[in-house]
Amino acid sequence: MKLFGKLLITALVLAVLLPFTIIKGNDGKPLMSLSNIKAPEFSLPKIPDAIKTKDSGSSVSTSGKDIIYKWRDQKGELHFSSSPPPEGIEYSVKGYDPNTNLIQSVKIRTEETEQPGQPEIETQTKKPLDIGNPYSPQKVEKLIEDAQNIEKLLNDRLKKQQALID
Repeated sequence: MKLFGKLLITALVLAVLLPFTIIKGNDGKPLMSLSNIKAPEFSLPKIPDAIKTKDSGSSVSTSGKDIIYKWRDQKGELHFSSSPPPEGIEYSVKGYDPNTNLIQSVKIRTEETEQPGQPEIETQTKKPLDIGNPYSPQKVEKLIEDAQNIEKLLNDRLKKQQALID
């Protein structure tokens, strides 16, 4: 078996080297040369960081991209929107390709604490920590239980296969 392996490796080395050395084309040159071997060319998509700013006046084509306007209001709060801010406010515009880096978001169920028909009293935005966790302890326990059941099923199948083989 070792001899067969050695012969196989020798045949493979010869098959790779023959086009570079012994086998020649119509012009008398070897069929292949090391200069013919090239790595494939590829590039990452180019998305400009700033497409247009009000001060610079320069612009880049934004076809096929989502446009996001960024500005600060009189209170100093930062705003992002898909429409330009009111006149007289400095802003920057960024373009993002909507088909790049798509990641499925996690949907979080919100509990309604308000009574229907009552006006909303609190107008402050929620802090990121107040949003809640999308994973409940019950769901995690069910996931672990399902995994244990699958493990048991696979172990039973393995025992049946080993019994049939023996």
